[in-house]
Amino acid sequence: MHFFACCALLLVVVTLPTCFVQAGPIKDQCMAAAGITAQDVANRHETDDPGHSVKCFFRCFLENIGIIADNHIIPGAFDRVLGHIVTAEAVERMEATCNIIKSETTYDESCEFAWQISECYEGVRLSDVKKGRRTRNHRG
Repeated sequence: MHFFACCALLLVVVTLPTCFVQAGPIKDQCMAAAGITAQDVANRHETDDPGHSVKCFFRCFLENIGIIADNHIIPGAFDRVLGHIVTAEAVERMEATCNIIKSETTYDESCEFAWQISECYEGVRLSDVKKGRRTRNHRG
């Protein structure tokens, strides 16, 4: 079950375009800012606590793709960023489940908040992806 959740998040983190930019360059920028590697992100579930740097990577990433700002989820952000690839039911479920997560205002808390949001968004299942979006066409 975690396999499909990880695949869904990696699909978002690595390949999907956001409203204006590609997620890949944002991911790279945020990994550099947090001082971590792609392997650190991939290994985030191997322990109970992936560490402050990995959590802060998610804060940077979610802020830059327009999901969170000022320690709050931006209303409608999940739908705006991912609504074109996941079902309406998935959007409703994620917003109902994840939008209740709250944060304090400190920097450390903002990293923890982003980590909790990313964990919640990993609840997206492969079955939530709209038909026709499950495969990616590559042009050579």
